[in-house]
Amino acid sequence: MNRRQLLLTALAGFGACAHGAQLPRAAPPLKFISHNGQQIDLASYKGKVVLLEWLMTTCPHCQESSRILSKIQTEFAAKGVQVLGVAIDAGAGQKLPDYVRKYATTFPVGVLPHTVATDFLQASVMAPLMMPQVVIVDRQGQIREQYAGDDKWHQQAEKNLRSAIAKYAAHGAGAPAKRAAKRK
Repeated sequence: MNRRQLLLTALAGFGACAHGAQLPRAAPPLKFISHNGQQIDLASYKGKVVLLEWLMTTCPHCQESSRILSKIQTEFAAKGVQVLGVAIDAGAGQKLPDYVRKYATTFPVGVLPHTVATDFLQASVMAPLMMPQVVIVDRQGQIREQYAGDDKWHQQAEKNLRSAIAKYAAHGAGAPAKRAAKRK
């Protein structure tokens, strides 16, 4: 294999790793303080469908995603859907109050280090993290879907999110429990 082929092979493998998160997988522990001081623990939302947006406060795509997710939170909260946001950019703590006000987020948004995001997303620290990142956690606490900011999925984000909600909100909590068969 010549040098050029070796480089192309290495780059192809690197790209595959950057977006190669295992699905489904158990959602790792995640805790943060929201913009209004609320302690958020992802594990406490078991039984709900969680849409988790990893964002940067200065990212236009993240801002648009937050607007869409705010509408979804308002519409689907009664069906057991919870949206959470986590900003990972430098200085996000100071920018967060303005971000929440400007984009009228109807869901808790907090701040965590970039490294927490890469660990949670199973992303390489060597690859750029395209924003926003949206993760869908089912009612049992399993990450079922994960989308990067460079993914074509985001071009129709609202339509795709509504489709995912329809799929995951229909299962689990709220469904009639199976009853034990009566013995004769």
